[in-house]
Amino acid sequence: MKIDFDYIVIGSGFGGSVMSCRLTEKGYNVCLLERGRHWKMHEFPRRPQDIQNNMFWDPEDKKFGLMEFRDTPESDAMTLTASGLGGGSLIYANVLYRMPEEFFHGWPKIFNRKTLDPYYDKVISTMEARPYPFDSEPYYQNTPKTKALKLAAEQMPQNPDAISKQEFVLPPLAVRFEGEFPGHQTLNSHGAIQSRCTKCGECDIGCNIHAKNTLDLNYIQRARTLKGAGKLEVKTQAEVTKIEPVDGHYKITLVVPEFPLQEMVVTAHKVIVSAGSVGSSSLLLKMKAKGYLPKLNTNLGKKWCGNGDLLGMVFDAKKPLDPTNGPVITAAIKYSFKNYPDGFPHGMYLEDAGFPIGMAWYLSGKVPQFDGISGVFKLIGQNIKKFLCKIFGIHINPQINIGDEFAKALDKADFARRAFVLLGMGRDRSDGQIRLREDGQAVIEWKMDKSDLHFERVRTEMRKIAENVGGVFVDNPLTYLKKIIAVHPLGGCPMSDDPAQGFVNTNGEVYGYEGLYVVDGSILPTSTGPNPSLTIAAVAEYIAEQIPSKAVTATTKTSAQ
Repeated sequence: MKIDFDYIVIGSGFGGSVMSCRLTEKGYNVCLLERGRHWKMHEFPRRPQDIQNNMFWDPEDKKFGLMEFRDTPESDAMTLTASGLGGGSLIYANVLYRMPEEFFHGWPKIFNRKTLDPYYDKVISTMEARPYPFDSEPYYQNTPKTKALKLAAEQMPQNPDAISKQEFVLPPLAVRFEGEFPGHQTLNSHGAIQSRCTKCGECDIGCNIHAKNTLDLNYIQRARTLKGAGKLEVKTQAEVTKIEPVDGHYKITLVVPEFPLQEMVVTAHKVIVSAGSVGSSSLLLKMKAKGYLPKLNTNLGKKWCGNGDLLGMVFDAKKPLDPTNGPVITAAIKYSFKNYPDGFPHGMYLEDAGFPIGMAWYLSGKVPQFDGISGVFKLIGQNIKKFLCKIFGIHINPQINIGDEFAKALDKADFARRAFVLLGMGRDRSDGQIRLREDGQAVIEWKMDKSDLHFERVRTEMRKIAENVGGVFVDNPLTYLKKIIAVHPLGGCPMSDDPAQGFVNTNGEVYGYEGLYVVDGSILPTSTGPNPSLTIAAVAEYIAEQIPSKAVTATTKTSAQ
């Protein structure tokens, strides 16, 4: 029987893109399956009706857009994940942060900074990431929120639970700052067209000018254009419904999400599941429940966490901070804290989190201010006065150029300009579990209680930042309902040194199924602390390097000639 591919990779995020690229380099024929579409330049939705129809992924309601929100009563966590070629890189805030050495506590013994640093370097190089040029380029120096975060880090007193003073950091960002002017289009090192960042704040809703160094523009682009290696075939709008081992290989059944009754089958010697923490765990749970992969062990779905994500807001700062000015995240404050009482290492990060210019206009409409309202009435009054003077023949000499009057009728958006969005993350506890409900839906069972120490420390430091900028701190209202929004879900297919403690080994191979791998955020056994994307990709680079290059047969050599 002819097998279609050497490897099938399910999902195109930080695990799947890295594996697809490196396996293609090693001479393998790879098929990359992505449930979402390929979002090209200027295709991300912006008009109100397009956002309603194409922003969200909710197949049950006939929506096949960019991002998926999941929420269930069983959990204290909502999750946000992506759909599209490039996975989470399409909607994340571009931060590539290395995991501190002390946070590898609870990981398999092979993993530490000494092991991963060469792979961290490799990811940063491939994704062409560099720190926000706040200190070096005038255009990017004009970013008030970055300056405010830097001053807060320097001026705030040290937390009594901290083991050292907080540190302001400009981490590497996967954003293109090269070019002669904002929006200048050039080729990246992989041959893809990208634009210089224009500081529009749209990183988290899809960058329409491709100033984000998303995975489709580097790892996938590289794999697609390689010469003299293996071949990568990319299938978008391809959702996997079955994974079946058959006679030493695997049969994958997939559907187009909009037409779920039309099944297609592809085969491969080996399969890599890279659909993310929620996606990979739920897919494999369904395969076990339906009897396709009955030997999957009982650690599937365990050790889930949200990487301590917590959103906070500061309003009415004494100076405008212009959260729409800059990439969504430009900088971070790093905190090193005393451990949890049981010895689990703790640390956390607070980052500036801007929002799109369109959101400022939206907020101006929802929270109108006196200046704008009075300007509208004044403009109307002036026009009524001119009309009456014209009717009754009264001579007046009004100002002919009325541009300033129209300008004053616009809301100055002071409410939005003086806001400061803060994103906190860090070491919460990986004590959650993903399971299937009776209706086959995957749900996350996770409670905040055992991570209260982390969340209280985050709130304390957010309040201090609010005080430093002269504003008012407002906690995410969802926290009063015991809910957080996890934009960095991790775990569910935990990696371990032995089957009793985890679901996959240190090479990402599933215990009990030779040739079946999981490589994505689901295999990380604990929270990473900082943004996890770089660590997910670095672990994928490590796993890819453990796979030998494809043996070239005499037949292959002859056909290549």
